[in-house]
Amino acid sequence: MMMEKALQVLTAGILLATGTVQTTYAQENAVTGKHRPLVGAIRWDAWYGNLPESLSLPDPAQRPGYDVKRGKLNPDPGKEAQRALAHETWRYRWPFFTTLNPDGSAKEFNGNRTEVIEKEIEYAVHSGLDYWAFDAYPEDCPLSYTLKTFLSCRNRDKMKFCMFLVMGSAYGSLAEDDAFQAYMLKTMLEPNYLKVQGNRPVIYMGFLNDRIVNLLLDGRWQKFCGELEKRGMGRPFLVICHGSPVAAKRYYDLLQGDALSNYNVVDSKVKGGSFAELASHAEAFWEKCAATGAPAVPICMAGFDWRPRVLNPVSWHVCSDWYYKSGTPEELAAHIGRGVSWYRKHTGKNGTELVLIYAWNEIDEGGWLVPALPAPHGQGTARIDALRKVLKTDLKGE
Repeated sequence: MMMEKALQVLTAGILLATGTVQTTYAQENAVTGKHRPLVGAIRWDAWYGNLPESLSLPDPAQRPGYDVKRGKLNPDPGKEAQRALAHETWRYRWPFFTTLNPDGSAKEFNGNRTEVIEKEIEYAVHSGLDYWAFDAYPEDCPLSYTLKTFLSCRNRDKMKFCMFLVMGSAYGSLAEDDAFQAYMLKTMLEPNYLKVQGNRPVIYMGFLNDRIVNLLLDGRWQKFCGELEKRGMGRPFLVICHGSPVAAKRYYDLLQGDALSNYNVVDSKVKGGSFAELASHAEAFWEKCAATGAPAVPICMAGFDWRPRVLNPVSWHVCSDWYYKSGTPEELAAHIGRGVSWYRKHTGKNGTELVLIYAWNEIDEGGWLVPALPAPHGQGTARIDALRKVLKTDLKGE
């Protein structure tokens, strides 16, 4: 009941502000003759709700390339993420699809429903986003459930998508898992997969290390690219993501990449820093990437505060108590706008200009754009409304 009411309130706000959510920014570009980078946001889809107790989940430890250093992982990572976010302290982050108990506590964060994903698509289009970068996991991993639902949505063509290959995932390594590779190849053939320069599929590749890159260079990456070409696709437009631009440039050279970026950018020495500090830190990272001589994809931050995981730890990593305070919707949007305008001074490779945002729904890590519960519980659509104003202003040419 609460979720349906939230949908009605948020949808009414969007229709009131825009009159429609049908027009895409690609269409607006055609009308105005203006060009701007394609702007996307990362999706980490742990918000698939409570799974039936009878469901037999695959054991991550049985996946090729499983990281034994992480310890025994819970095969249901969403259960841990939901527990972390459900504490009353984080109510202001609870997404619009939250199901509440009669006492107002969070019962479930189940976004893996067709009606929810279709509404998210409308919200994303309203905000000005062009694509989502889905974190890639094996097909049978629960973290892949929402991608499958997205691909079944009737309005999916309004939103492009690409894959962010989480190469260091403890849940399975694409470099060592043939079934995982086959799943990614199949996914990249979807008609609304993001392509640039004609038929080049965009791939973000992050969480790399020397061991993984050496595996890829042992014919595996060449074979993967060859399989795409057999299916009528061009060589991937490969964005190498790493915390060190110098290391990223080395991997970029080895794998014949196209740009540098990262998953997120934070300073691990900061505790309670302002959003302005976080934005400045990220923007300095863009310049460091450009200084390597390689093109860059600005990684913009919608926040970072993973204290929910400090209070309720998750199994896949240990979270320290460093964080940044939440920015206002206007601060977030202005920072992303600077990422868009960054290309006025820096050239994208062969005219390809992309911007990536951390994140659409890393909610328990503090980086999110997905609409929250409406007031007084949360900010509703305030973040995407602010982002829309910035992206449309940029379209018109500041």
